[in-house]
Amino acid sequence: MYLKSKWILVLKFKNVLFFLAGLFLTIMAVWDVVSLTVYYSGDWDTIIHARSTPESAVDFMIGCILLICMKISGEALKKAHFYSSYFETALYSDISYDELSKVTGCKADKVKRDLHIFRNFYMKRFSFVRDNEDEHIELYSKTIECSCKNCGAVIDKKIYFAGICPYCKTSDIFATVITDNQVYSIKKDISEKKNKPGYYLQKDFWIKFGCRVLALSLAIVAFLILFGFTIYDTAKYNDHEYLLGLVLSGEGYSSIELNQKHIIDFILFDIFFAFMFVLIAFFCLKKLLLMSKAMSFDNTFIHSNKPMLNFSVLKGKNHAASLRKTIQNGYIKNCTIENHDGKMKISLEKKIVKDSCPSCGASITGAVNENYICPFCKNKIIKVIEKK
Repeated sequence: MYLKSKWILVLKFKNVLFFLAGLFLTIMAVWDVVSLTVYYSGDWDTIIHARSTPESAVDFMIGCILLICMKISGEALKKAHFYSSYFETALYSDISYDELSKVTGCKADKVKRDLHIFRNFYMKRFSFVRDNEDEHIELYSKTIECSCKNCGAVIDKKIYFAGICPYCKTSDIFATVITDNQVYSIKKDISEKKNKPGYYLQKDFWIKFGCRVLALSLAIVAFLILFGFTIYDTAKYNDHEYLLGLVLSGEGYSSIELNQKHIIDFILFDIFFAFMFVLIAFFCLKKLLLMSKAMSFDNTFIHSNKPMLNFSVLKGKNHAASLRKTIQNGYIKNCTIENHDGKMKISLEKKIVKDSCPSCGASITGAVNENYICPFCKNKIIKVIEKK
């Protein structure tokens, strides 16, 4: 909802191209320099002044620049995914930088700088509003005309968010719609999610998973083929009869030493390309391990009957970092990390089901946890927000 989805797909495709091109150029540049060094061993003047040396240096720099650009763009896209996920589960349209700072673990100034950049390149449907000296984020929402159920006043209500009647100060959640035919809800229908595997996984999760498995398989196969060629070429390098046959038949170079140097070129070529496929396999495996954590989180969340969870319910170490990464990579949905009373919690649901205290009748406003302390009678009201 808050991401420029089509543009982000283009950027992701660009990052894949940058990664492959950057990796290819850097490896080929290093291979060329190593090949020259081996072939003209000790003759540094020839190596330095060879025609391919400056070309290799340029290719290496271009490759490094492409990889750095890919890394910077990839990290920015991950952050944009995280912010978008947080915005989608927000109860209120106003979000402060301090609130986001606690959730992300970054300084408020950095969050502010990131969002100003992301608003131009990756994200949409929010703006920056200045109140006196402070600036906050205002999430976009359509407004409809409603009638307050408590005092009957006609109010302008934001469709996607909760608010307060400006006249009687009660919650506007259950205000009656008197214009349009739209039904207001803080969160879309969640009644079918219980024990439903995949509810907390993104729609394209299994497509991504399949692509990662395929890429990993192809990278492993390519590595094994190149590894076989390396063994084969190494055997030829040490086969004196084969090398002598090349010299006598005229099919190779005029000496055994020159033929060995030529074979070394092939060996180096095989090793460097095998290394490239090892790196591709490593990145694919890293993503698959993160996706397996996302599946574990999904399994934990669907069996939970609480709207707020402590990180202790998750298996493994570094729970917050792992969950944050799965959200950033676009593997997990319908949940977010929030700060409540100085403690980090996992918020699964945000559907307010009560708007008045059963003890004293005071309005419930600003409730974002499953239990709520009435500011007037101080009684605890359970299940202010509950899982349906």
